Amino acid sequence: MTKIIGPYIKSKNTTSKMMLNLILALLPIIVFTVYKNGFLPYQAGKIDLIHIFYPLLFILLPSLVSFIIETLYAIVFLKKRNKDIIRYIRNSYSFFPGLFLGLVLPINMPIWIVLLGAAVATISKMIFGGFGKNIFNPALIGYLFIFLLFSSYFQVDGGYLNKLEVDTISSSTPLTNAVLVEGIGDYDSLVKPYGSLINFFTGMIPGAVGETSALLCLLALIYLTITGAIKWRIPVVYILTVFFITSFIGNINDLGMWYPLFQILSGGLMFGAVFMATDPVTSPTTCQAQILYGLFLGILTVGIRYLTPFPEGVFISILVMNIFARVLDIVGSKAKFDFRVSLIPYLIAWALIIGLGFYIGNNYVKDASKVDANFKIISKETIGNKTTYIATQKGYVSDIKAEVIINNEKVISYKVLEQSESFYYKIYDSNYLDTLVNNQFSLNNVDTVSGATVTSTSLKKLLQNVLKDYDESDIPIIYDEEEKDFEIINIENNEDKIIYNVNKKSFGGYLQLRITFVHDVIEEITVVNQNDSYFGLVIDANYITTIIRNQQQLEEIDTVSGATISSQAIKDAITKTIEDYSGKQTINE
Repeated sequence: MTKIIGPYIKSKNTTSKMMLNLILALLPIIVFTVYKNGFLPYQAGKIDLIHIFYPLLFILLPSLVSFIIETLYAIVFLKKRNKDIIRYIRNSYSFFPGLFLGLVLPINMPIWIVLLGAAVATISKMIFGGFGKNIFNPALIGYLFIFLLFSSYFQVDGGYLNKLEVDTISSSTPLTNAVLVEGIGDYDSLVKPYGSLINFFTGMIPGAVGETSALLCLLALIYLTITGAIKWRIPVVYILTVFFITSFIGNINDLGMWYPLFQILSGGLMFGAVFMATDPVTSPTTCQAQILYGLFLGILTVGIRYLTPFPEGVFISILVMNIFARVLDIVGSKAKFDFRVSLIPYLIAWALIIGLGFYIGNNYVKDASKVDANFKIISKETIGNKTTYIATQKGYVSDIKAEVIINNEKVISYKVLEQSESFYYKIYDSNYLDTLVNNQFSLNNVDTVSGATVTSTSLKKLLQNVLKDYDESDIPIIYDEEEKDFEIINIENNEDKIIYNVNKKSFGGYLQLRITFVHDVIEEITVVNQNDSYFGLVIDANYITTIIRNQQQLEEIDTVSGATISSQAIKDAITKTIEDYSGKQTINE
C-alpha cells in the first residue's frame, strides 16, 4: 500500500496568537475609554477620583462573569477536572463575550443589566456548542437580549453621555440626533452639535463605551490584517458599501462629502466592522463569500438606519447575516470554479445598493419644510379661535401621543395623553411641557432634559410640527359676537346680598367669576370655572384675597409676576363689575 503524502498548508497563525492579537488591538480602545469616560470627567470635576476607573470595571466585570459561567459549565456539565479544566479554560477564551458586550453598551447602563447580558451571551455560546461552534456572535446575543428587555435603560442618567458630556452636549448620540432632525439634516444639525468630523474620527463624541474612536478602530484593522487575525475583505467592503450608499443619498440632496463620512464615523459601524463582523466562527471563510457578506451588511445597516425607528443598525445587521454565513460560503466555494455562481448574489446586492440609495435620497429630503416622517396628526378640530390637535411623535421607546390646544395663534395647553417612555418622570419633574409652552416662539433655544434627551427632543419636535401645520393651515382668527371681552351672565338678589356671575376673557381662555356684594362691599369672589394656563400662579399669590382687601384702590394693585394677563383679567373683571353695581345703585337711589 502506497503512503500518500498530500499537499497541505500549515499556518503559523494559531488560534492562541489570533486571540492574543485581538486583545492587543483592543487595549488602546480600552485605555481610550478610561481616558474619555473617566479621566476627562474627573479633570472637569464631574466625578471623584475613584470613578476614573469605572469604565474599566464596566468592561472587566462582564468579562469575569463570562469566565465564571463558562468555567462552571465545564465543571458541572462537561465534567472537566484538574488538568482538563485548565486546558479547557486556556482554549475556550471564555471572557470574550462579556468583554465585547461591555464595549458596545452605554456607560450609564446599570451594571446589573450588563452582567445579566454577559450571562446570557455566555449561555448562548455554550448552547451552540462552545468556542468554534457558534452560529451567532455571543456578545451580540447578549446585546440583543438587553435591547429587547431593557431598551429604556439605554437612556438612563444620560444614556450614552458620560458625566462631562451631559453638561456640555445637549443632544444624544449623533445617530439618535440624526433620526430626530427634520428631513435628512445638514452639517449644522448633524455634525456641529459635537464639534467637527475630527471629533468623530478621534472618538470625542457620545457613544458606547468602546466604539467611538474611528481612528483606533482603523489602526486595529490594519494591525489585525497584518498579523492575519482577521480577513480584511469583510470590514473594508462593509464600510465602503455604507459609504457608497450614503454618498448617493447625499449627492441627491446636494450634501458634501462630509455626509457619508458622518455616517461611517457615527455609531458602532467601525467597531462592529472590525471586531464583530470579522468573528472567524460566525462569518464566511471564502473570498467571494466575505465580499458578499460585507455588501449585504452595508445594505442592511443603511436600511435599518433610514427605514426603521432604530438609529444604529450595525449589530442587528451582523446577527442577521450570521444566519447566511454558511450559505454564502457554499456560494463562495462553488464560485472558485465557476464565477457565474456568484453573479446572481452580486446583481441582487448592487440592485439593492442603487435602489436603496435612490429611494432614500428622494424620500429623506434636505428641505426642512417637508413633513416630519416621525410626526402624525390624529385629529384637528377648529371651533372659533380655538384649534385642538391630537398628534403623535416618535419617542425613544414608541410614539408619544399628545393634545395641543391653540387659541388666537398661541398655544394655551400641551398635554401628553399616551407614552411609554421609562424616564418620562424627568420630563414631569422638570415641568418641560410648561417650558415649551412658555417659550413657544423660540423653541429652538429650549434645551433638552438631561437623562431624557430623546424624549424631550421628541416633545419639542411634536410641538414644532403642530405649530408648523397650524401656520400653514391659514386658520382664520374669528371673533364671534358671543365671544366678548367681558360679559355679565346674570345678577342674583339674595336678601342683603347681590351676586354677579360674569365671564372675562383671559390668557388662553375665559374666567367665570361669582362676585358677592354685601352692603356695597365685595365680600367674596369665587372662581366658578377657568381654563387659563397660568391661573395656578394667581392662586399661589393669594391675588383674589388681595383684591377683596384693596377693592377701594384696585388701580394700585400690581399684577402677578409670570401671570400678568391672567391677574390683570381678574382685576379688570372686578373693576367692570363694580362699575355696573355702582351704576345700578345710583339709579335705584
